[in-house]
Amino acid sequence: MLGLYSIKNLRISTCVLIVLGCIAVLQLLLLYGSYNYKCISKEDIGKYLYMYLNPKVVKRLDKPACDYEMVYKQVHKDDWSIIEQSNQFDPSGIVNGSFVPEDCNPQLSIAILVTYRNRQSQLDIFIPFIHNFLRRQKIHYKIFVIEQHDAKLFNKGLLYNVGARQAARELFPCLVLHDVDLLPLSAANLYACLLQPRHLSASLDKFRFVLPYYGLVGGVLALTTEHFRQLNGFSNKFTGWGGEDDEFAARIMDHNLEILRFPPDMSRYTMLVHQQAPVNGQRFRLMSETVAAQDGLNSMHYRSVSVSQHPLFTLIRVVT
Repeated sequence: MLGLYSIKNLRISTCVLIVLGCIAVLQLLLLYGSYNYKCISKEDIGKYLYMYLNPKVVKRLDKPACDYEMVYKQVHKDDWSIIEQSNQFDPSGIVNGSFVPEDCNPQLSIAILVTYRNRQSQLDIFIPFIHNFLRRQKIHYKIFVIEQHDAKLFNKGLLYNVGARQAARELFPCLVLHDVDLLPLSAANLYACLLQPRHLSASLDKFRFVLPYYGLVGGVLALTTEHFRQLNGFSNKFTGWGGEDDEFAARIMDHNLEILRFPPDMSRYTMLVHQQAPVNGQRFRLMSETVAAQDGLNSMHYRSVSVSQHPLFTLIRVVT
């Protein structure tokens, strides 16, 4: 009995040591990643910009081209006040969630796709904040809020697919996939697509401004509409929380595309407090079984989709 008791204690001690070791390694990786993830230098950003304008935007001969170098090369600090941005909001120039600068000709267009359900308080903060943030950058943009209007488990991948299809119909060349609970902190964080998919929210306060792993693309991701088509969009099989972003990252790498990022100080975000959705217990199995060519934009199933115009955004309501 004594021997058996000692063996059990040894096994427990070994398990404890393994767990503590894993935690230590994870902490080391987190600390390492915060300063050492691969990124584009501020001086080279201009070489990677995907400079395409929505053909519906009419350029004016009496206006100069908007200068984006002044955005991403500016010296900045994280000085965005969430409350002030919400309370001191002027909707000037915004029509159905779309904005075109008046004093210069924009050189790029982006569609902001925000997947959403039952987070009105966060949406009330996000919409004025992001409008104030983006208007300063002198870009042409439009915000689409894609709402799942039913009681089924949340399907973010399907919502992004529906939103991307609508943005493509409206001829937007660049998509920014955006969580409603994330707010950018650096004014130098130019919202634009690059020649390769770009992960914008690499430095998040939830992770102590650390990039946990290279393949992370959740939060805020920008990619061209053409790349989204090539990847066949997101899988429609992931419901609840988790899995769809990592599966999408696998699609990116399977197509020999690279995940690009700006430097950490330009990629800082804060997360609004919220209750996490139910975890998808099948996410790892689904990731191993999903085949991009068979599941995505070409296999969306839903009961209905409606599009309505609101002053500050275009609402796409999906019943799955």
